[in-house]
Amino acid sequence: MTTNSNTPAKTSWLNHSWILIAINVLIFIVMFLVFNDKLPDNVASHYNVHGEVDRTMAKWSFWLLYAGLGIALPVLISLSRYIDPRQSNYARFEGYFYLIRWVISLFLQAVFLFIILDNAGYDLPMPKLIVGGLGVLWMLVGNRMGQVRSNFFIGIRTPWALMDDDNWRHTHRLGAKLWVASGLLMFVTAWFGSMPWRIGVTIAGAAASSLIPTAYSYLLFKNKRNA
Repeated sequence: MTTNSNTPAKTSWLNHSWILIAINVLIFIVMFLVFNDKLPDNVASHYNVHGEVDRTMAKWSFWLLYAGLGIALPVLISLSRYIDPRQSNYARFEGYFYLIRWVISLFLQAVFLFIILDNAGYDLPMPKLIVGGLGVLWMLVGNRMGQVRSNFFIGIRTPWALMDDDNWRHTHRLGAKLWVASGLLMFVTAWFGSMPWRIGVTIAGAAASSLIPTAYSYLLFKNKRNA
C-alpha cells in the first residue's frame, strides 16, 4: 500500500487554516457582543496625520468592514494557492505561508481593536499605535521573506524574478533585509517626533522596501542578459 506524500501536508494546511479562520470568527463575535452597544451610531473610521478623526461611517458598515477584512481576507489568502499556476512551490515555504496569514490577521485584529476602544471613549494614541504596529508587521513579514519561492501572489513578484529562480532568490534575500530594516525604523519612529515625520518615515520605508528590490531584480536580469 502506497502513501501519497502530499496528503499530510495538505491535511495539515487545511487544519491550520480552519484554526486561523475559527479564531478570527471568535474574536469578531466577542468584539461585537462586548462593544456594539458602547459604540456611537457613527464610528470614526479614519484619522489625519495629527491623529484627529476626519471621517466616520455608520456602525453597521464598520462591523461589515471588520468582518470583511478580519475574516474574509485571511480566507482569500489561504485559497490563493489553489489558483496559483505555481501552487506546487507553496510546499517549499509552508512555514512562511502560515506566518504571513497569522501576522496579517493579528495586525488587522489589533487595528480594529484600537479603533473600537477609541470610539468607545478610551483615549488612545492612535497614530503611534498604528505606525508602531505597521513596523512590527513589516519586520515579521520581512524576517523570513528569503524563504519564499516563486509564485504569483506572495512576495516581490517582478516579471524578471518570476521568470528566473536565481533572480527571485536574490531579490527576496535583499527584500528581507530591507523590510526588517524599514520595519524597525517605522517602529522606533512611531514613538518619537511629530506625526507628519512619522508618516513620512513610514511612507519612505514602505516605498524603499518595495522599489529597491524591484530595481535590483531588473539589474540582475539586465546583467545576466548582457553576460
